[in-house]
This record gives sequence, C-alpha cells and structure tokens, in this order.
Amino acid sequence: MRTPAPSPAQLMVHADMALRSALAAVAGTEPARLGRAAAGAAYLDLWVGDRLLRADGGNHSAPARFLLPRLLMESADALSVLLGAQAQSNEGPGAAYRGHARRLHQAMWHPDHRARLDAVTARLDGPPTGEDRLARPLTSVRPAALPLDLHALLDELERERRAVVGACAPAPARASAGAWALADRYALLTAAAACLDGWRGAGRGRRITTDRVRLVAALSRIAVRLGLEPVRPDTELSGALFDEAVAHCRRPTARARTSQTGTRRLVGA
Repeated sequence: MRTPAPSPAQLMVHADMALRSALAAVAGTEPARLGRAAAGAAYLDLWVGDRLLRADGGNHSAPARFLLPRLLMESADALSVLLGAQAQSNEGPGAAYRGHARRLHQAMWHPDHRARLDAVTARLDGPPTGEDRLARPLTSVRPAALPLDLHALLDELERERRAVVGACAPAPARASAGAWALADRYALLTAAAACLDGWRGAGRGRRITTDRVRLVAALSRIAVRLGLEPVRPDTELSGALFDEAVAHCRRPTARARTSQTGTRRLVGA
C-alpha cells in the first residue's frame, strides 16, 4: 500500500526542524556569509509557505501542495552549506538535519507528483475567477504604503500575473512540460499575492522594519524563481534575515504548541 503524501503543514514542520537543527549545529559560532544567507533563505521560504497556507485553504491548497515540496526541499538542501561536514554526522544536530531533509526529498518525489500537478492545472482551464487569488491584481495597497524597493518589482510581477491569466484563457491541451511550467508560475504568483495580503504597511520601529525586509526579500526570491530580476542580490536579502531565523528558532516548535492552529502560526508574522 502506498504511503500517503505528507500534508503541506507536515512539510512545514520538517523544514522548520531542518532549520532548527542546522542552526543548533553552529550555535556559538559565526557562520560564513553563504551559511548566513542559506539560513535566511530557509526562514523566508517558511514564511512564504505560512502565508500561502493561510491565504489559500491550508492543507487543501492546490498551489501549496504543488509548490511547497520543491521550495522547502531546495532551502533545506542549501542549509548543508551552513553545516559543512556536520551535515554527514550520524549523531546530534547534523543527523537530525539530514533526517528532516530526507523526508522533504521523499515528499518531493512522492508518486502523487502528477496528482499535485493536475490539481493546479485544473484551475488553469480558463481565466481565474471568483475567489481565485490571481483573478485580481496582486495588491490593492497604494504604492505609497509599500516599500520603495518593491515598486518596479511589483510592476514586473503584475505583468507576469496578466501573462499567466492570458495563458489560461484558451485552455488548450497541454504537454506535461508546458503544464508544469504554467502551474509553477501560477503557484509562485499565488504565493506572492499571499505575502502581499499579509503586509501591514503601518506602524513604526523594529517590527515594521522587519516586516518590510521580510516582504522585500520574499518577493525577490519569488521573482528569481520566476526568472525575473530580484530587488538586489538574493544572498544579500536572505543574509539580512539571519538574525530573524535565529530568533525564530529560539521560539517553541510547532510540535510543542497545543492549539489546533499551531501549524498556521509556525512562522507567524
């Protein structure tokens, strides 16, 4: 009997624990720039996943089931730069990291990958309508309320959204490679919209500064995955969030929380 594929919330827990294990392995040291960037990037992908699950139906979200296995596997793999030789350890944080990374790999290549693709392409049989997030612009927030860094990038992302909507309109029979590419663009843009929906755009002090850095960095990473230009080099943006990743890992894990919505607050912003 085939083992059921893990839910997106379960994948988030494994990715969260992979990050915690990697940072535990280097506790008390000063990681190199690439290691700091990898930790920041893994934290960002957790945040993006959290926003997507909140905005698009949680574990039932077709974009999340399609997108998160790959995104979380990629960022967990990149943490090996932070761990170095400890990534091959048979005990301690290195072994824990490797176990969680392995589960993410297994989820990515689970036999249900075709079903995940089909669930997304079912949304693409015509232009997005109704509650579909891509049926409307990525953000209705006035430009003055958004970080200046994002203005040009949001223009590019909005053009990409319109292109995806246009590609959905004829609903032709699609080859597998073409379907995968369109589904990927659709899912990434849905995640970008979810990040923007969470934007506060008000307040002052450290919290609003952190929110701004996180939003710019997350959308920049999504832009890279769409083949667009990032706001500035991706490693700089993700490296700036290393301290946030460390602070996140000092908070209780999702497993330690008893609330039914605990996994939805996994990264919380």
